[in-house]
Amino acid sequence: MNKVVHNVMEEYVQQTLNEVWDSLDCCKCDQCKTDIMSLALNQLKPHYVSTELGKAFVKVNTMSSQFEIDILTAIYEAAKIVKENPRHGKKQAK
Repeated sequence: MNKVVHNVMEEYVQQTLNEVWDSLDCCKCDQCKTDIMSLALNQLKPHYVSTELGKAFVKVNTMSSQFEIDILTAIYEAAKIVKENPRHGKKQAK
């Protein structure tokens, strides 16, 4: 199987997170940023594609205010959780 399957929701969340990053009331370290992204993605429906055509199709179908609101809500809720439970000061299990 040579096809690469990609969750384009990761791109949307990453882009939106970068756009609102400065407005989030939380730690700005890399660990907190990746934790916010992970938590947000776990709250959102994935959109897997294997071709550029599939990616374009998802983009057309996700151009709505509700789609943007869902992503923003997931990011802000994740930031609140990370702020209350930061991992950057704790030793990580290996």
